[in-house]
Formats: sequence, C-alpha cells, structure tokens
Amino acid sequence: MTVTVSEPFVLLLAIAVGVLACARVVRLLIDDDFPPVLKVRVWYLNRTADSNWQGLFECPWCMAPYITLPNILFAWASGLAWYWWLPNAWAAASWAVSYVSLRDIPPESRE
Repeated sequence: MTVTVSEPFVLLLAIAVGVLACARVVRLLIDDDFPPVLKVRVWYLNRTADSNWQGLFECPWCMAPYITLPNILFAWASGLAWYWWLPNAWAAASWAVSYVSLRDIPPESRE
C-alpha cells in the first residue's frame, strides 16, 4: 500500500500511530524495567559514565530523535506497507493501553 496525498486520513493515522509507537519505544529504553533492556541501559550508562552521550538513555527528549527518524524513514521506504503497520500498531496500542490503565486507578489507590 502506497499512501498518496489524496489519502489524508491514512497519512494522519500513520502519523498518530507512529508517534505513539515511538513514545512506547522511548519509554521502553528510558524508563521500563524489562530485563533485557535494563541490562543494555545499565551497560550503556556504565560505558559512557564520563561522556556527554550518557544522557541519551536518561532523557526522553534526547532519545526521541534517534527513534523517530528511523521510523519515519522506514515508513517512507515501505510505503506504509503492512510490515510497517504491524510493529507500529502493536507498540502504539501497547502505549495507549498502558497509559489508560495507569490513569484508570488513582495513584493513591495503587500499590
């Protein structure tokens, strides 16, 4: 599937899905405790302890450009084919469900 200017809804949907998917990946890399990612994050932070690049895994503002650019290039190169939609929709839905779930229970009620 190739998106053209005559299909603005698909383009807007792709932008929304891409933004949420990238937000999920940034969250995974910066804040989540998923063991394989946590191990890579700790390894990277230890290796860059005295470097200006250490903030990359500590700051979502710093990480986001390095996540979004490849995703934009992938979307463009694939023509928004199903193999772009599948991982991006999965990541976007994952972020949205987590966000709604987190906000569903007041913080003082959470254990």
